[in-house]
Amino acid sequence: MLDSALALFILALPFLGSMGSDEYRPPPDPGPNPACPEDMRLVEGIHDDDMERLCLREKGERCWSYVPHAVATEAPRSSLRFCMDQYEAPNQRGAKPLVMFDFFASQQWCEKRGKRLCSEQEFETACEGPQLEPYFYGWAVDVSVCNSNKPWKAFDAHKLQGGGVEARNELSRLWQGTPSGAMPRCRTRDGIYDLLGNVEEWVSARSGRRWPGALMGGFWAKPWTGCRGTNDAHEPKFAFYEVGFRCCKDVR
Repeated sequence: MLDSALALFILALPFLGSMGSDEYRPPPDPGPNPACPEDMRLVEGIHDDDMERLCLREKGERCWSYVPHAVATEAPRSSLRFCMDQYEAPNQRGAKPLVMFDFFASQQWCEKRGKRLCSEQEFETACEGPQLEPYFYGWAVDVSVCNSNKPWKAFDAHKLQGGGVEARNELSRLWQGTPSGAMPRCRTRDGIYDLLGNVEEWVSARSGRRWPGALMGGFWAKPWTGCRGTNDAHEPKFAFYEVGFRCCKDVR
């Protein structure tokens, strides 16, 4: 691993002069692949477990822009090929993403449909693409691409946990998500929507984490979250108003 920001900066010097602000336009949806069910998309790529990038602009102690192509990686490296739901569960275009599912309930939902939760590594591979970008749309945060720049609202934990009408009303008040696929530019090169923003997604955590599940992709009030913005702070029984999931599956 390159162990200094200077080394990464030197690697990136040839690219700094060509940094632009072109609007992200996703390529056409490649459509279903025979290796996957109709409602999923095939994802293929090389994944590096360890990665270091050079931050170009910080805001509020978080990086909002990285030096293009300044990426250092270290083994283990693996070649991944898998199927991923095109939309957040229930995986239907125009549907409201499912929330208030804990890790185990999310697992069960996928397994009942012959699928499984995506892994951290699969999420990262689908998001970063072959250029290893920190956001599937490029090297800097663009709040116009996905539903990620809504104001945060304080929540009432007592109402959320109380159930019944009170909980439903609190969920309705807090909700700032969009229907799946409603933001046409929030789509990866493989045709997968809302991988960043909208609702935070449960994944199977990589080896070495405290819990078997982790959250990725941020939600509607976390614009800075990128492809590797893993949130591993919550135990698997955690369920919340902005937490959802999507499913993956081994190729046929």
